[in-house]
Parts: sequence; structure tokens; C-alpha cells
Amino acid sequence: MLLVASVLAFGPLQAQRGASTLRIAAAAIQQLDPYKSASNDEIHAFSLVFDPLIILSKDDFRPAPHLAESWENPDDTTWIFHLRQGVHFQDGNEVFPEGEGREVTAADVVYSIDRFMKVSTAFTLGEIESVEALDRYTVQIKTKYPDPFLIVDPNRLARVVVVPHEAVEQLGEDGFAQNPIGSGPFELRTFVPDEQVVFARNEDYWLTPGVDRVEFVFIPDPTVQNIALEVGEVDVLPYVFNIDTAQQLAQNPDIELYGRGGSYRGIGFNVQKPPFDEWEVRDAVARAMDITGAFRAVVGEEFGERAYGQVPPWVGFGYDPSLADLRPYDPEGAKAQLAAAGFADTDGDGFLDRDGKPLRVDIKTIAGSQTRVLTILATQLRELGIQASVVPLDTAVWAADLQTGNSEVFFDYSFAGTTGLHALFHSSAIGRTNTHFYSNPEVDALLDEASRTLDHSERDRLWKQAQRLIMEDRAAIPLYFELGFSAVNKRVKDWVVPWGGLYLVSLENNVRIED
Repeated sequence: MLLVASVLAFGPLQAQRGASTLRIAAAAIQQLDPYKSASNDEIHAFSLVFDPLIILSKDDFRPAPHLAESWENPDDTTWIFHLRQGVHFQDGNEVFPEGEGREVTAADVVYSIDRFMKVSTAFTLGEIESVEALDRYTVQIKTKYPDPFLIVDPNRLARVVVVPHEAVEQLGEDGFAQNPIGSGPFELRTFVPDEQVVFARNEDYWLTPGVDRVEFVFIPDPTVQNIALEVGEVDVLPYVFNIDTAQQLAQNPDIELYGRGGSYRGIGFNVQKPPFDEWEVRDAVARAMDITGAFRAVVGEEFGERAYGQVPPWVGFGYDPSLADLRPYDPEGAKAQLAAAGFADTDGDGFLDRDGKPLRVDIKTIAGSQTRVLTILATQLRELGIQASVVPLDTAVWAADLQTGNSEVFFDYSFAGTTGLHALFHSSAIGRTNTHFYSNPEVDALLDEASRTLDHSERDRLWKQAQRLIMEDRAAIPLYFELGFSAVNKRVKDWVVPWGGLYLVSLENNVRIED
């Protein structure tokens, strides 16, 4: 059942500001402690209450100032952050009475980072040696090794919002999770888990929020969320979960799609499983498919980008479209290569075999628009004499099969974030995120060096070099990058798709509603 958001009546001053209520669709919100959740809905909600040191820029995903006005590296393992002065914790609550919200200081940042490292259930900062307040507005973080990902990865420092110790101490862990207090642009007004979450503008915020109220409208079913947006019961779907839905919503003249980031889609091989432990077989399969044609037929340039490597353009380093030179579409050459590897149709059934075994490419996948792309590609392989099929699985079964090595060919999917290449192909991740069971010491060395390189240009060079080796080894066949979207009523202006948090008010944007 839809929870219909109530519309507030605004006074003359509020109307002059153009203020209103922003209604955001959500499936479930059970708690609001910012360090104890990886749920998108909960992250979106508590991001309104708190401020992080940095956010990732809406334009290039690079770290941008927020509570930290600036930072520098006096050496490769030291980060010094200079805080914005005059920012206060929210008042008018049971921790800070009206007019007594105290200033956010470096000591609060130290407390918050220490608490994050102790209680975070989903994210990590990496190898932190020490965190110290150098003075009231200066924080020093020392890392065990040079760590460029501390500030560029959306799941590292960008996840650490600043928390007042008094709120945790006075309310307790459980109380704080139900009644969060921070320094952010909105204050919690009502919280009934999975039923109602309402925030009001923080009138003392260091920027002026463009809306007075934010309500999360609980709609567990994604299909019903789409309908709610189209009929005007909600203003925003923060994430559109598949291309089919995005294509449908794009036809509505009252809805605007905001794109930002996305995910990598490919075909992966377990390179330890015969016959895919042979480079010639993996290469032939890659050359046999018209990937560009399948991509255009299902996804198209409006909703994705043809991929030739694993690193997408929004990561900021390692993106390399020149890898296209490794991906020629050459079905006849592929067939000849398989013949040279000993495959032939020895029994006249129209399919290639070797030593009495057919060449099978059974692609294990989960639900999603990629199934249509994979079906087109499997059809092309069958036309070439390869017994290919698409095998849909429950997500848990698919993931377990990949991690245990119970797959030969599979839908290769990742968040495509900052460290995605390392997660998918470094040998240290075999059996966890490296489900290709791929190991190349040269690739490992390059990724390790890049992961300790602060210089952006040098890290870009190393990441590209490692990625080219991986693609030359044919550990995977990149298909496309599927773009991520928010679907937003056109009355809503200046929306930014969430990335490491939902920021309605920042130095780069200020969400408002224009009737």
C-alpha cells in the first residue's frame, strides 16, 4: 500500500523562498546510525542529518570540499584536513537544547573516525596508523602505506560523517540509531521504521537548503515505485534499477532522468576450467560475437556505453577506450582458431566438439536487461557451431557458484567503482571477488604499485597497463557499462544522483522544487 505524503501549507516567507516538501521513494529504513548500514535507503536518509569531510564531485567524481575546506599531503602517508569554521551541531533536541548546538571541531572528526573504525559494519578506511587533532580546526590522518583511495573511493573517507560524541553517549547506540543528531542540512522530525521518516530544514545550517521538508515514502515494490513517480505520489526514485525501467520512464514528459556512474557488464571466464583455461578458446569466443550490435539493440548509447575494458569513464583513472583494438569482431577467424585448437563437428550435429566433448558456453546470469544482450550473443555463438545458452539463476546461487569455482562462463558484473579492477582480477581476491580465478604476477605487481601511488597521472598509467594485460589474457569479455540513473519529477531542480551519500545541499548543488 502506498503511503501518500501529506502536503504542507507554507506561510508567506516560505512561499517566497520557493520551499516545499520533497518526497523520496524508499523500500525499507530500519535505523539511522550512519556507520551501521550499507542499505541505500538508510544511507539516503541519514546523509541528510550529517556532514562528511568531503564529497565526490558531481562532475568528475573527484573529492570536493565539504566540512573540510582544503587538504594537503606533506608526505605520502600523511593527510592534513582544514575544517570549515562556524559549523554547528543541530539544536532543539534532547542533547543540544535550543540555541546550544556547539561548533564542530577537529576533535569531533577524530572521534567520528575512531568510532567508524570500531563499529562500521559495511565499509573500511583501510590501514590507518593514527588520527590526531592538530588544533581546533585541523585534523591529521596518517596511513600505514601511501593510500590514494582514502579520498577518491566513495566507500572510504567519503562515508565518514561527523558525529557528536554527546549524542552517542547520552542516547546510547540504539537510541542514536533511532534519533540521529548531526550538523547536516536537515533535522529528523519523525521516524517510524519502515513506515515514516520526515526531516525538516536545519535553519542554522551553513548553507541554505532549498526545501523545507523531506519525506521518505515507503513502497517496497520497485514496480509500484515507478507507478508512484508517474502519478505524482513521489518526486524522486534515487536509483532506477534496470535499463528497461529507465527506457520506460524516459518516455514520460514529466520525468527527467539524471545519469551518474553505473556498473560494468561483461562475460567472465573461470580461467582454470577446461577448455577455458586455453587462451585460444577464450579469444575465439570473444571474436565470434558482435557485441556492439547486441549492445545497440538492447541498451543503446543513451543508457550505456560499449566497454572494451573493466574501468569506466567515471572512475577518473584507468579508463582506456584504446582497448577496442583488442576486440575485433571476426567470426570466421574465430572458427578457424577453434579448428586449429582441435575443435570440429565430428558427429554432424552442427556443433563443434573435441575428444568427444562439445564446446559449450553456458553463461550463468542473474535477472536484468543484460539477459537480452547475452541471449543475442549466445544465438550468434550457436550459429557458429558453439553450444551456447543463457542460464538464469537466483542471485545467491549465482554468487555462490562463482565464488566456489562452480562456473565456467558467467555474467561478469561489478559496481565498477574505484578499486573494481583490483577486486575482480588481483590474485589475492581469488574465491571472493576474483571469480575468474585469474592470476598474473605482473598484473598483481602493477595493481599493488598503483594502489600505493598518490600521483594521479602515474596511477592512471599503471592502472591502464594492468588492465591491458588482463584484457590481452582474455580473462573476461567486456560488454558495456550500464549507466545509473535517478528518475525525478521535472519540478525538482539541481538533483545529483547519490554516490557515497545523498547530498541535497552542497557547494555544488542545492535541490529545490519549482512549480
